[in-house]
Amino acid sequence: MSQYKLSDKVLIDGKWWKVVENWKHKDTFCVENPSRSYDVRPLSEIEHLIEAHEKYVPKIRYNGAVADMESYIKDGGTLVYLECVGQEYMVKSITSVLMQGRVRMNDHAVDASFGFFDINKAGNKRKMVSLDDGVAHAILYHSPSISDVGFNILIGRSKEELLLSFASWLEKSQPLPYPKHLTHKIYEKLQDRSKIIALQTFNIEAVKIDLTILEDEYNDIQEMILEVCKENSLISPDAVPLKPKAPLPKSPYLTEAQVKRIFDTLDKMPKTYELDGVDIKPVGLKLFGPNFNLYVVEADKGSYEDEFESMHTQCFGYVENLSAPECSEWGYINIPYYLEIGVNVPAIGTKGGIVVGFEQDLYFEDRYITQSGKILTKEEMERLK
Repeated sequence: MSQYKLSDKVLIDGKWWKVVENWKHKDTFCVENPSRSYDVRPLSEIEHLIEAHEKYVPKIRYNGAVADMESYIKDGGTLVYLECVGQEYMVKSITSVLMQGRVRMNDHAVDASFGFFDINKAGNKRKMVSLDDGVAHAILYHSPSISDVGFNILIGRSKEELLLSFASWLEKSQPLPYPKHLTHKIYEKLQDRSKIIALQTFNIEAVKIDLTILEDEYNDIQEMILEVCKENSLISPDAVPLKPKAPLPKSPYLTEAQVKRIFDTLDKMPKTYELDGVDIKPVGLKLFGPNFNLYVVEADKGSYEDEFESMHTQCFGYVENLSAPECSEWGYINIPYYLEIGVNVPAIGTKGGIVVGFEQDLYFEDRYITQSGKILTKEEMERLK
């Protein structure tokens, strides 16, 4: 009895009866006669009459064409996978309508033994093989859900095949390292968190993955993988997941790629206070802008309490004031602030001028800066030693 769920169908005398609830029979599922809707009986009373699925091959029909259904998958009320076999022209007729995202064409509707269904309006694909005597086998599937990058429905003929599908999905969908010999444990962890949900199927296994686990720099799935590693004594029980990278600031004049290159450079630099006591410091990053040069020598890596990793809000370096050199000084530099501000400069051939600001000097490499703000090349540093 526990195998049945609401809206399941059971076969009795060659007809599919629907599993329902009924106020007359509390605390038990009932089945509803498809011929007489008022004929509702407790499932427990007629379970001995229910025939095995193997005794009946479900059909799918359209405009007189009929094909046998070998398997199907429904996501809610939407058909996402169908295998059928029959006379080739009949299989083509039925699946052609479904490929267009329709269940009706003119006055003719597609009818299936599993009841009414919808189909995705786009992205449906078909694979068909011609067999002997004019018979064809077709697979119809919604490609974005099942086969493409970003898919979230896994299928298999057995639990073992389903786990193989999950292993392939995990390998493609998230770039973080994980213990591959514990893939089945990760699968079970996602099931326990209701992130993997069984779908309505016939003659095939299928589950749907909640793709929100891949958002926020894969934080959710990383946390679950970390738990599996702890439970199997692969890492310390005190280990914590990596924090997501800080979002990049928006610049009115730099592209996202240019901003990312600046922050990638900061990631590789010494952290704040690491160069204390060093008289001549290596310059990790130079930003130049209107009337100022910024020579960054230490990059703030943030603290454990930060929501994000590598925020770089308070770096340390030398601010060179080109308009008033006597005002140049060492101090803390807020990188996002300098990248987000822009100055409107008049320019020939433009209305209202152009916006300029601070950007990275890509040719400023292997340079050093003294306490007085003098820039030295690598060769000059060698001569001082």
